[in-house]
Amino acid sequence: MNQPFLWGGLLAFAVAAGILRLAVGRPLLRRRSVAVGRLSAGVAVVSGLALVFHCAAMFFAPWVDAVPFLQTPAAMVRSMGTGSQIAYWLPAATLLLAWRRVWWPALVALAIILVGVGVTMYWPYPLGVHLAWLTAVVIVGTLIPTMLLRGPRAAR
Repeated sequence: MNQPFLWGGLLAFAVAAGILRLAVGRPLLRRRSVAVGRLSAGVAVVSGLALVFHCAAMFFAPWVDAVPFLQTPAAMVRSMGTGSQIAYWLPAATLLLAWRRVWWPALVALAIILVGVGVTMYWPYPLGVHLAWLTAVVIVGTLIPTMLLRGPRAAR
């Protein structure tokens, strides 16, 4: 699998979805959308950043290690031990909790995909299988805020 092409495509997808959402100015699935408070949105952002860091520590180690204060947590993530598992499963569960009011099929899909990512990371699966789950989590994790989440002001 051509990883630079995969990562570039996923980044392009996320950026395009963000631009589309900004251009439209509202969730694309208006009837299914829910308002998200500032606390839930903040928790979701922090959880998402923690998951991105976990992935970056694994796949982009030289770039992450170039930032001095990230070297130690990145090494812990790459060790694949208990600390690494906590650094994955805790933000994954917290993201689901932050988005708990999202339309249930989307939330169930995200939960299944997050479990798939974790299982293929910590159990012996081929890299291609893990990358397929990562692709799915990036797509669904991008589509949920693009299509289903409103900010607190839009809820009024």
